Amino acid sequence: MDSDKKIISSHIFVFPFNWDYVNNEDWLNTCIDERLNVDKFIESLRDGWEEEERKIKNDEDYNTYTYFYGNVRKAIYGKKSNVKINKYKGTTIKNIKYYWKKLINKKVSNRIVTCLNYKNINKNSIYEIYIKNRDDMGKESYKLKIRSIKLKIYDTGVATLSYFLDNYEYKTREDILIINDYGRRIYPQYIPLEKAQDNLLARKVSLKFGNDTIEEDFNYDTKKYPTKVSKIITELLGEKFGSTEKELKDYYSNEKKNILIRPVIDDRMFVICWYSDNLNSSILTKYKDQEYLKNDFWYQYLFIDNEGSTCQDGRMKKDLLLKSTYTRWKDYGTLFGISRYSFVLLCDESNFSVNVLYNYINNIYYEMIILALVQRASILRFSDETSKIASFENKNIYRQIKKLQEYYIRFVNTIYFREVTAQEQGIELYDKLTELMRIEREVKRLDEEIDEIQRYITLETNGSTNKLVNLITYVGLSVSVMGVVATAFPLRSEVLKWLAIFGVPTFMIIWMIQLIKDRR
Repeated sequence: MDSDKKIISSHIFVFPFNWDYVNNEDWLNTCIDERLNVDKFIESLRDGWEEEERKIKNDEDYNTYTYFYGNVRKAIYGKKSNVKINKYKGTTIKNIKYYWKKLINKKVSNRIVTCLNYKNINKNSIYEIYIKNRDDMGKESYKLKIRSIKLKIYDTGVATLSYFLDNYEYKTREDILIINDYGRRIYPQYIPLEKAQDNLLARKVSLKFGNDTIEEDFNYDTKKYPTKVSKIITELLGEKFGSTEKELKDYYSNEKKNILIRPVIDDRMFVICWYSDNLNSSILTKYKDQEYLKNDFWYQYLFIDNEGSTCQDGRMKKDLLLKSTYTRWKDYGTLFGISRYSFVLLCDESNFSVNVLYNYINNIYYEMIILALVQRASILRFSDETSKIASFENKNIYRQIKKLQEYYIRFVNTIYFREVTAQEQGIELYDKLTELMRIEREVKRLDEEIDEIQRYITLETNGSTNKLVNLITYVGLSVSVMGVVATAFPLRSEVLKWLAIFGVPTFMIIWMIQLIKDRR
């Protein structure tokens, strides 16, 4: 944190997404293992990304590491990789061993996750949000200090890109709502663009790293490239990354883009926010009993509603807030709010809030949230793959379902956790996260989808086997008949000739009749 100024709020915008490596024009119909190439993903990144060190360097690192179960840590930090970032083009001994192993075996050790940091960040790096409806000229903006940017790439074909931002300037709760709502948008939620920018969409969002600036003003052909992800994401990853199939097809011929990324949460990033304010904390936790269950600001803050509460039914609002609010530390002036697209904390300005809760939400709770988001994203990813296979339009359907099951089993064993810590508060928060994201229910549904396809394929396989057995039976019967005839009569060439003329066609007719019956 900045030692000269007092921090007001911290904001983490998390972009969870699916990714595919595109290596041919028919990539959409290829097997999942041909599209999930983590090495190619890393090769395609722009300069500036480096692998995160797996060292405990300070108190926060230690506290985060010991907070989680041992098996969960592997899904947070990954396993040690054999090839270092930005060394793929070299010929080091580690690289040679890695690629030789991959060539002869193809089953490289499961890394689970690869963790990267963007290193081109300094004390002057800024995440700037330009708001049109605050000024007719669109000149007013919110400048947040970029503390770090992290990228996690998972073997299951999902990834998360996280912007860690600190606010030292904007104090009012209206400012916090605007930052969260406008800062998270990655493409226009509707058109025309002018209307979207009048209400919920920033006029421009920019990343500033000294002389290097990445800007997105959303001024592109939205009808040609719908759901095109913001440049602050794609350009930060690299020029080989595209976010629409149309975009990749346009550029594939000259090999400019070969990684397709697709958002998991529509036009918004997931918001993690810590807000320290004595007045709002007192109003919601001490002013009136259960004030948080009817307070508009708490609803807007929790559900990231900048333009007012989107629930205008008092009873429904109370039910939603009751379900999404965690009140263990309410009497200490602290409230947690959790939804499918947000995790927020409101606290007072005490030293404990600034020194402890700030670090908890930016380290421990962040990792917990990422685990839940990755589980949700992986489930959606596998469900999409299941739908493709279920259409029965793809080639090698047996191989595709086998590989999908392989990745799914790996997901269940290495990423899907019903409990991640022995800490009571952690258990309660994680339970609420996974409940609101419907993870357990979606896993059961995905199990059923995969089982149904497997049963269908088993029936198809049994049907093919029965046809083969019938064919062998008919051939055997025909041979037996010809053997009996050959035994009963002298083996004259004329007899064999007549057997060939009448026996073979008869066998073929019987076989065709059986095929017609099978199809019915």
